[in-house]
Order: sequence, then structure tokens, then C-alpha cells
Amino acid sequence: MKILITGANGFLGKKLSLRLLDQGHELYLLVRNRNRLNAFMDKEGEGYSRQIHILEGDVTEKNLGLNMELVKSLTGEIDAIYHGAALLSFDEKDRDRTYQVNVEGTKNVLEFSLEISCCKVFYISTAYTVGQETSGSETLYSMDRSFVNPYEASKCEAEHLVYGYSNKLETVILRPGIIIGDSKTGEADTNFGLYGFLKGVKILKKRADRRQGDKKCRIFLDPEVAQNFVPVDYVIEVLEAALFHSRNRDIFNITNPNPPRQSEILSIVKEILDFPQLQMHSLSSSDDMSNEEKAFYDSMSIFHSYFQRTIDFPTGHTERMLTSAGLPLLNMDREVLKRIIEGFLTDKARVPS
Repeated sequence: MKILITGANGFLGKKLSLRLLDQGHELYLLVRNRNRLNAFMDKEGEGYSRQIHILEGDVTEKNLGLNMELVKSLTGEIDAIYHGAALLSFDEKDRDRTYQVNVEGTKNVLEFSLEISCCKVFYISTAYTVGQETSGSETLYSMDRSFVNPYEASKCEAEHLVYGYSNKLETVILRPGIIIGDSKTGEADTNFGLYGFLKGVKILKKRADRRQGDKKCRIFLDPEVAQNFVPVDYVIEVLEAALFHSRNRDIFNITNPNPPRQSEILSIVKEILDFPQLQMHSLSSSDDMSNEEKAFYDSMSIFHSYFQRTIDFPTGHTERMLTSAGLPLLNMDREVLKRIIEGFLTDKARVPS
């Protein structure tokens, strides 16, 4: 198949590209600057050059910023589009730009699909379009809800756009949870989500080592709250399976049916870093925090809402789709989670041979 991918420069986009290339597909990778793909082409993409066409463009522009001659050459040639390009910012100051990329950009991709007669669009959204609720579904969420940040709101609005085009195109919405490293290698080319937290804990460990004492180091999180981590290779499996086993208007939660609790995550971190002084406490008041503890707490402020609640994400649609593809639902045990966390904390992620 000939497949166009937006957001090909991202962590998920590169992994998806490699999987599809390995399956023999011909890819059209949309990037704003082709130079940013040089490292990928020289390393992971080496040997696939005949299957890769790089398109310099921008989802915020009409026809994705491609000239009309190129648009005409693509007409009738593209079998499917994976739209993954997005601005991942939780900052209120970036609201306008977030909507421009995530909402207007999605509309441009949908219009482009019609322009080139590509009838199938896979929209890579996020499980957190559920907003501030604690129970999700594999249906289209109402926009009449409270969202934690502009990113969530923009992705939910984009989902409505995608669904609205389902009478003209075959559209599928895919909602990953919090994407972490590869379950087999631990490899992760990202510093967001879990990795921002781990980076902060490494700093706490260095400071504790300098003190050379047994003074306890506290972080303020609810140990019973679960985090919906999903390994990137599982996300890729679901995205690929959807190419052949999904139907128009399908919505899939690519989430963890048994997400790890924060106490389990902390236990693994303490073991890997040999950091017994690190303790987790539920937050009752910030008044008794030390300056160091408060600095860590404040540095995680954009994630506070996610640290404070467990969200249930049903995966019935996803499980049925995977079953038809002969694939299992995610089963991420402690060993897999430890491998992924260890890969970041010790810089020992195994590179596939």
C-alpha cells in the first residue's frame, strides 16, 4: 500500500514508519523540514530509501503546503493517511497555536484526503480527550465537558471534525494512553510524560547522594492512583492492525487494561537507582514541604491532574479488532515496566540488532 504519514518526525511517527516499511509499504512522509529526517534516513531508515518519499509541507496550510503539481501527482495514488502531527503542549499560553495545529491542521488533512481521492484516514488522537472524567468509552466524547488543558480540548474537537467527515471518507480514531518506551528494548526517544518525572527523580537522587545522609526524600503523590502507560511497540501494533481490521467510524482506546499504580512505579525507581530514602506521600497540604520537595512538586505541575486520579478506559473495541488480527491485548507486567524505566534511568536501553 501507499501510505502518507503526518508527524513522521515524532517518536511515534518514526516507529510507525519503520513498522510499515518493514511490511513492504511505500511511504510518503510529510515533514516541515526534510533535514530533520536526515538522522532517521541515515540510521533506522537506511535500506528503505526506495520505499520512502519525503514531502516538505505543513498541516496548517491548505493542501498541506504542497504545490499543485505535487498534489496532482498524488491524486489517486495514496491508499491511506495516518494523521499524527500535533502540538503537544499543555501550556495555556500556547492555546491558539495548539488549536491551529491540532484542529485546523486536522481539517486541512481531511480536505487534502478528499482533494487527492484518498478514502481512508486514521486519526491518532489521545485517550485523554475524556477530559476531567474518570471513566472513558470507545465512543465520541461530548465537547460539553471540562478539560485539563488546551491540548485535550483541541484533540477532542479534532475528533469531532474527523467523525464529521465519515460520510465522505472512511475515518478511524485511535486513542493512545501515555506512550512509553519499547517493551522489549526499553528504547524511548522522548522526554515527555513518564520521562519528565524520571528526570526529576534522578536530580533528587544526585542531591541526596551529595548530602551523604539518610534523610528521607518525599514526593507527594497518591500511591493508589494508576497511570495508563502503554509501550510504543504495542501502540504501533494497534495502529498497523487498524489498517486492515477497522471499519468506518471505529474508535479504539490504545490503553492499558491493567495500568501500574504509582506505588509500583516508585518501587521500581527506588530499586534501579538504589534510592531507599525516596518515599511517596499523599498530599494533604504543601505547607510542610521542604524547599526541595516543593520545587519538585511544582516542576510536575502540568501533570498534577493525571497524578491525582485513575481513569478507566474500556478496550472492548480494541480487543475485538486485535483478535481479528490475531494479536493479543496488552499485558504489561512488572518486568516489562522495569525494563522500560531502567532503560531511561541507566541509559542502557537495548538497541535492536
